[in-house]
Amino acid sequence: MALTHFQEEVEAAQDYLDTLKPAQREGLLKQAADSPIRCDMVTLLTYVNDHSVVGTQSTGNLPLKIVGEIAARLVYPVKLEATTGTYTYRVRSEEDVWTIHYLHILADVGGLVSVGRARKWRVKKQGERFLAADPFTQTLYLLATWWTRVNWLVAYPYEGMGDHLPPFFSAVVRDELLDLPVKQRIAFVKFADQLINKAMLTWTAQESSFARMALQGAIERMVIYILRDFGMVTVEHRDKPLGKGTIKELAAFRITPLGQQLLEVL
Repeated sequence: MALTHFQEEVEAAQDYLDTLKPAQREGLLKQAADSPIRCDMVTLLTYVNDHSVVGTQSTGNLPLKIVGEIAARLVYPVKLEATTGTYTYRVRSEEDVWTIHYLHILADVGGLVSVGRARKWRVKKQGERFLAADPFTQTLYLLATWWTRVNWLVAYPYEGMGDHLPPFFSAVVRDELLDLPVKQRIAFVKFADQLINKAMLTWTAQESSFARMALQGAIERMVIYILRDFGMVTVEHRDKPLGKGTIKELAAFRITPLGQQLLEVL
């Protein structure tokens, strides 16, 4: 009988953990336990187990009230309303809170939950196995689900990216990341440009004057910030002038030991 996606990752994780000395294993499990996306997935699945959650009639997404309750429990809590000066921003749906929408996608694609329009959310048997697994296995499973089963454009859904990335894109990303030294500062723009060139990433929209900047934005959102959510990189920002003020711009990142180990096992 063929192994399921979850069983494959469990075996890969256990095989890797078995190669480590007890102190190394303990340290790796501690790093994985602190992975934000792992912690947030446990929060989501636990909430679904403990509450009656029914998907919206139109999309099957989480109702706004429940989005607010889960958002407050995330590793980095999100408020559904924020005021800047005279402008007040209000979250109107699950899709306005990226972390929760991202968790929904991973849980659904990864077979951890049963969802649907106007249907009650339910944690599936695979979701229960996930909750019972060790932190490294949990983190590896979520990473493998993202890496092999999700269209990364969901993190950067702009027309100029087309409908699909080059078929070898994720493999090039992994190889490029594994070539980087752990904990060393990596300039983001230089890394992004190298990756764009090697993966032959293109901007297909007619307006191409800002194509390079748009593609760098894609790498930022689809690669670096996703890896940050896994605890696989740390990031460094700088202030960039904009109008009369400034915005935060991604300047550099560093691969963490956990990041390197997850990429190796992946």
